[in-house]
Amino acid sequence: MVAPNPSRSQLDTSHSYFLQPSSTTGGPPIGLLLRGVNISSTSKYPTLPQSLDEYQDLAGRTRDERDKKRRILAGQESYLGEEEVGFYSEAEQGGRDGWFVGRPFPLEEADVHLKRLKAWGFTTIRYLVTWEAIEHAGPGKYDEEFIDYTIKILHKCREHGMRVFISPHQDVFSRFTCGSGAPYWVLVALGLNPRRIHGTGSAIVHQCWSKGGFGGEEGIQGVLDDKLDDWPDMIWNTNLHRLAVRHCFTMFWSSERFAPKCKIDGIPASQYLQDHFISAYGHLAERISDAGDILDDCLIGWDSMNEPSEGFIGMPNLNEFPPAQSFKKGPSPTPLQGFQLGLGQKVNNIEFGDFTSTGQKSKGTVTITPPEGKGVWLTREEAKEAEMKWGWKWSEDWDFWDENGQGGCVWAAHGVWDPLKGTIKRPQYFSPPDSEVDFIRDFWRVHYTRFLERIRSSHPNAISFINPPVFEEPPDLSEDVKRGRIASSPHFYDGLTLLNKRRHVFNADAVGLQRGLTNILSALRFGSKSIRSTLRGQLGELKSDANKEEGMGNDVEGGEYPTIIGEIGTPWDMKETRLLGLAKGKTDRKDYKEPAKAMDEVLNACDGHNALSYTLWVYEPLSSHNLGDGWNGEDLSLISYDEIPTTSNSPEIDDDLLILKPPDLKSLITLGSRGIQSWCRPYPLESVSRIDKFSFEMKSSEFHLTILIQGVQNHKLWKKDSDSNENTLVNGNGVESEPTSSIDQNENDDVQGYTKVYLPYIHYLKSNLDLDSHSSTTTSSSTISSTSKSTPISTLVSSKGDQNPRLIGEPSEDEEEWIKGTEPARIDIELIELSEGSLEIKGQWGYWKYKLGEKGERIASLKIRPWKG
Repeated sequence: MVAPNPSRSQLDTSHSYFLQPSSTTGGPPIGLLLRGVNISSTSKYPTLPQSLDEYQDLAGRTRDERDKKRRILAGQESYLGEEEVGFYSEAEQGGRDGWFVGRPFPLEEADVHLKRLKAWGFTTIRYLVTWEAIEHAGPGKYDEEFIDYTIKILHKCREHGMRVFISPHQDVFSRFTCGSGAPYWVLVALGLNPRRIHGTGSAIVHQCWSKGGFGGEEGIQGVLDDKLDDWPDMIWNTNLHRLAVRHCFTMFWSSERFAPKCKIDGIPASQYLQDHFISAYGHLAERISDAGDILDDCLIGWDSMNEPSEGFIGMPNLNEFPPAQSFKKGPSPTPLQGFQLGLGQKVNNIEFGDFTSTGQKSKGTVTITPPEGKGVWLTREEAKEAEMKWGWKWSEDWDFWDENGQGGCVWAAHGVWDPLKGTIKRPQYFSPPDSEVDFIRDFWRVHYTRFLERIRSSHPNAISFINPPVFEEPPDLSEDVKRGRIASSPHFYDGLTLLNKRRHVFNADAVGLQRGLTNILSALRFGSKSIRSTLRGQLGELKSDANKEEGMGNDVEGGEYPTIIGEIGTPWDMKETRLLGLAKGKTDRKDYKEPAKAMDEVLNACDGHNALSYTLWVYEPLSSHNLGDGWNGEDLSLISYDEIPTTSNSPEIDDDLLILKPPDLKSLITLGSRGIQSWCRPYPLESVSRIDKFSFEMKSSEFHLTILIQGVQNHKLWKKDSDSNENTLVNGNGVESEPTSSIDQNENDDVQGYTKVYLPYIHYLKSNLDLDSHSSTTTSSSTISSTSKSTPISTLVSSKGDQNPRLIGEPSEDEEEWIKGTEPARIDIELIELSEGSLEIKGQWGYWKYKLGEKGERIASLKIRPWKG
């Protein structure tokens, strides 16, 4: 038979599945679904300054002390500013060696975290590494301590059987524009003073947030929201449409085209920055390669830059809000107003937006006055100091200051606008009518090709995961770039749920709207069934990108490239829903029923015929109820210490400590988890047959899987050689090879295949663990076979006279006790349907075995639910 492959061979991507070669010579390849998590939110932030070491030494004698220590260990969370953690001053000095060591978690904690992820059924990690973590000390200066630590974590991932792909992570460009990614010195190299970004409204920065939002009480005047004291949900994302982020992305991608006067060390600023970005991750790849035993077997590939943005590129009219700025929250300057604020000018009539359950709303206008009339641009004196400190040299043409050394606006210097008149001079500057500008084709693709070439010089077999701008289609790429080792890795969030932090009775087809496939009236959906349908349709549209002839699927033979949803998830701090979903109350953390339903809806959309791989956002143990995941108020972590209540009556019971030292399997799987029943769900991990579709009903835990079994002579995971009309097998290197004689030596009817299914204890645990599954009082066993084709499955009868048999699994060899002092955990299911073959369960894994046959194809079905007794 074709057995599971224990060697973890290199994966192939020349098909809609990720493919693993069979361990049986000549056998069909094994299709994989890769499901896992992103780790972690705190990876975006450095650890604490050494001056706060006293907090690291807390003894942790009480729960309050331990919780305080955890808040400190969370590091420079996005609400902690200059006064608390030296947000600016430490970065101005280039940080310190090992600044990000401990991200995503301390090395000594790695085993328990990875063991937990494996117990949850996850096999894959999207591993976040920011540019700042590698090159914070200055251009070309790499943090080798952080790289050493990263290599040790990757070795741990390999030990636990995890596959990893690295995300070169950024959000709205940098920590200093309220995101993550680029080091401090990059913003300075582009002419910005990061300390003045927030006060000028060039970005809303969480670390600088105060009453009024900008520059203290007098910084903003006009229409103020009652909750402006609090950090608004998801407002960080609106920085994509403010000056600092637009400027930085435009300069990173295209300064040679749009800001030709801006050169650093004699080359365009965009080339200078991209060279450093690519070299930094290339150095990381080289170090990982030199470490040995990680590439391919554990580290399977590299994502492209996380959620890139085009900046000003392609903006049709600088006098208007661009289409991409339809989402407005808080003060929302037009491009011209952003330029004016960037020069320190007071600006009136700035729209103040909000996003509610019924859509985008304008709440009036505000006036912003930058503190002391200072702009965001470096002064001439500050620019000279930066050259001396960081070691670069700006070109002579980069002289944009007035006679007093003030001003310095790059875009005024290039004739885009007139600061004296306050008008746009060239409204179509970034989208000239005489030459079509396409961000992805002209700029993103060029950078991506260079990045991938450098990565593959150190990691030749790397799978490249393509992550274009959100909901945009990935472009056509040459075969020299793809090399048959590529996958689509788009992101998907249910926007209404994410933005408003509650479920609604209606929704919309966001992907279809952005891609022009539908209009607003046709995109609206009402009712649970319709919402589930449109969510699944949107995920299906994203999956289709991998085989579009005009896109990345061009020249694909016999199928399509695989897709993995790189980020997907829902917030756990959802609000109480009122008035049929049109209003919200306080955050409700009673039982996570509503967030779990929301999570189930989006993950259900990944199932069905979509059968998608994904990595959930996010695994962050230091997440807390008060501060969320430590990043701009987001609260999407699957786990948190705060889920373990303080036991004031029994202070000697320290259950929160058990997250890191679980005494049994139940503690490992459940402690700290949130809504686990929604995301710890069954799915087919491996199959030599095509997955037709599968479904999971969270309330009943009923799981239904149908597969298309194909004979060994016409297996669709094999390619057909049109010249010789002979079957060839795609091996792990994407190379076609003739099937060996091992199949020819056997009768084809006897060749067996298998499908491996994750069956989580959370849904299928045997409730009475002391029940003897082998006693004479029950017909249950660890393996049940279907009857012959002439006898329906319903004739199999359990000991209680029911029509469906009961199947109690066996513990795996390394299985722990479910609760200390009991026997190992076992699966206990009712087998509703097994159309053919046999089902064997070990641990949380079910092995459905069946004969492949000589030729032809047929549908087979498996349906289970928990045994109810």
